[in-house]
Amino acid sequence: MPATQEINIQKLGLIAGGGNLPAYLLSICKDKGIEPFIVGFDGQTDSELMDGHCHQWAEFGAVGKIISFFKSNDVTDLVMIGGVKRPPLTQIKPDLKAVKILSRLGLRALGDNDLLSVLKEELEGEGFTLHGIQDFCDRLLVQEGALGRFQPEADDWIDIELGLKVSQEIGSLDIGQSVIVQNGMIVGVEAVEGTDALIDRCSALQQNGRGGILIKTRKPQQDKALDMPTIGVQTIVNAHKAGLAGIVLHANNVIVADIKTVAKYADKYKLFVIGAPIDKKSKSVTERTPKA
Repeated sequence: MPATQEINIQKLGLIAGGGNLPAYLLSICKDKGIEPFIVGFDGQTDSELMDGHCHQWAEFGAVGKIISFFKSNDVTDLVMIGGVKRPPLTQIKPDLKAVKILSRLGLRALGDNDLLSVLKEELEGEGFTLHGIQDFCDRLLVQEGALGRFQPEADDWIDIELGLKVSQEIGSLDIGQSVIVQNGMIVGVEAVEGTDALIDRCSALQQNGRGGILIKTRKPQQDKALDMPTIGVQTIVNAHKAGLAGIVLHANNVIVADIKTVAKYADKYKLFVIGAPIDKKSKSVTERTPKA
């Protein structure tokens, strides 16, 4: 897959949450000779991520502090990366910049997509350019086809097509990105709890027989520079524990952290993991060998 764009920069600001992706982006920065500047959040960002790098700890709502940190280091290119559990609005102590953002949102601040979109607009208004991690490593995006050896069965496509449709509908309402479908029924939809909790919750809700299918897509209105859907090895492990038959990902719109290991675990547990488009009804997929 050709690179989506060539970015030639010397400095990159990371607004980093949890998970493995922030560290992965740091390794990319090292390979490309890009100097990273990191903002982290207490209880969310791994403190080891900061070691040896210029960094700033910040609280939720400290938008002005974050902007000042990057500007003082002449950083203009930013990536928001890693999972973040947003505290209740009543526990956020917003500074003047954050108050401005919240006042623009009103009740829409309850939705992640609206909040992130307005935050992006504010940062761009301050002269920053926001990127997605896939702009630096497009191999992270799942392509159309199978990641491992296993494919959906013919009857699975009824559930897959339903799941693709429903995941887009709940995404358009800014509810979540994932659904689990079995035998033509929606077993569960993702909300604030996240994909791993959805899988765990649906484990006991499935019928006997072939397990359900997890379908994860990018929300129709979701900016590719903000909070891209992501899975990793733990998603495969959780799906196996829950007895799922497979996982379907929105082709070219879902990040797969460590794709080779994900494919290895999918084969180990005899799960199919495929990338599928949502703009056409595919009845088969081309087997794909993970890149070295």
